[in-house]
Amino acid sequence: MARADRTLPRWAAWSVGAGLVVVAWLVVLVTPGEEQIQGPMPVIAAIGEEAVGRNIVATVTDVRRTSELRAGDWAAEGNWVVIDLDVASVTSEDLVTLRHAEVVVDGVRYGASERPDSLFRQSLSAGVPIGGGLAFELPADLDSGDATLELALSSDRRLDSMIVLGFDLGAVPTAPSDELPETAWANL
Repeated sequence: MARADRTLPRWAAWSVGAGLVVVAWLVVLVTPGEEQIQGPMPVIAAIGEEAVGRNIVATVTDVRRTSELRAGDWAAEGNWVVIDLDVASVTSEDLVTLRHAEVVVDGVRYGASERPDSLFRQSLSAGVPIGGGLAFELPADLDSGDATLELALSSDRRLDSMIVLGFDLGAVPTAPSDELPETAWANL
């Protein structure tokens, strides 16, 4: 019996190998990284419109800035961003609180202040919104930039929905003094 030798020419083997390397490189480029796989699922919000996530629903009603913020007997001077909103849980009340409230300005994160009483870390009820405000103290010289409000139920935002509202910090109306609204059941 005669044995048939079937081998590819050397140039063909190199071409196939190079083609497989290019395909592998393309697969690496389109494969999402860890951040994209486990990142939060943004729910884009607009002022005055309800945004509904997995277990959070929020309506941002106002965004403003002030250099003196008051909340009851508490007062402080600074560069404050005040955000009024109504927020509720959607399906569950078991240990549901607003634990992630940040304003991101040009990539730098500023957490909601814990000094005044606000909606930050408030318990939420399913389907019954509470209204109030959040206060964010920014550096004194920060008066413009692309800003984003992020709201989520967990400080670990991986694999959960997050309410996201973009705004231009320089276009936000500013008053010399302002009051943080009291947290109460929302009037719908």
